[in-house]
Amino acid sequence: MANASLVIDNLALAGNVAASSQALTMPASKLLTPHPSERWRSLDAPAWFVLDSGLAITADTVMIGGLTCSAGATVRLRLSSIDATGVAGDVLDTGSVANGDPSFDVDYGSFVAVLDAPAEWRYLRFDIADPGADYVEAGFVLEGLREEMEVNFQQGGSVQYVDRSRVSSTSSGLTLVWNDNHFRRLDLSFGWVDEDQRYGLIERLDRACGRRKNVLLITEPNSPNLPRSSFFGLMTDLTPVTFGVIFDLFGKQFRLDERV
Repeated sequence: MANASLVIDNLALAGNVAASSQALTMPASKLLTPHPSERWRSLDAPAWFVLDSGLAITADTVMIGGLTCSAGATVRLRLSSIDATGVAGDVLDTGSVANGDPSFDVDYGSFVAVLDAPAEWRYLRFDIADPGADYVEAGFVLEGLREEMEVNFQQGGSVQYVDRSRVSSTSSGLTLVWNDNHFRRLDLSFGWVDEDQRYGLIERLDRACGRRKNVLLITEPNSPNLPRSSFFGLMTDLTPVTFGVIFDLFGKQFRLDERV
C-alpha cells in the first residue's frame, strides 16, 4: 500500500476547455468551476472535451469528476504535447476504459489516472461513451503533481457518509423525508511528519488552500479502485501542527469534506 498523497495545485484551472457540443446553460467552462455539481452537458452521446493548458505543464495525476454515466459507459483519456485535438495521445492513451476498471467507477462518478512518474503535456482529451444516453456530463477536471506523505496516516482515522436529508416524525406516526445530497467526510492523522513536509507541503496547504480551495487527497494511490480512494473537496478545519516527541517531527490532522 502506497502512502496517502495530496494534489493541492490544480493546473487545469489556468487552461481553456472546448467540447464536441454543449448545452446552453451547461457549457464546457463549467468544468473549471469549484463546484462538481455545476456540470458540462453535451447535446448528444458519445461526446468529448479538450483542455488546453496554454503551455506545457508537468503533472502526474488527472481526475475527472462529477460524471453521471450509466454502468455501461466507457471513457478514454489522452494526453498530448503536440496535438491540439488531443487525438494523438503521444504522452498517454488509456484506450477505452470500462466501468469497474481501477481508474473508473460510475458509483463514485469519477475517473482517476495516477502516472508512475511526472510527464509533460499541454492538451488533455477526455472521451465519454454511454450507450443509449441522450447526453453525457462531467463536473470538473483536475491535473497536477501529487506529493506522497513520507509516513502514512495512523490507525484510528475515519471516513463516513454525511447525508443532508431532513427526517421528521409527525404526530400521526409518519416519518417524512426531504431528500438532499450526501458526501464523504475524511478524518486522518499523520503523526510523523518530517521537517521538509511540515514547512513545505503542510505549510502551503494551510496558507494557500485553507478552507477555501479544493484539494485532492488519495488515501491509496495504488488502490484497486482509485475513485473510491480519492477525495476531492475542502479541508473543513485548519487544524494545528503539533510538535512530536522527537524535535524535528510534527503531527497534522486532515479533515476533508468531499465536494458534490
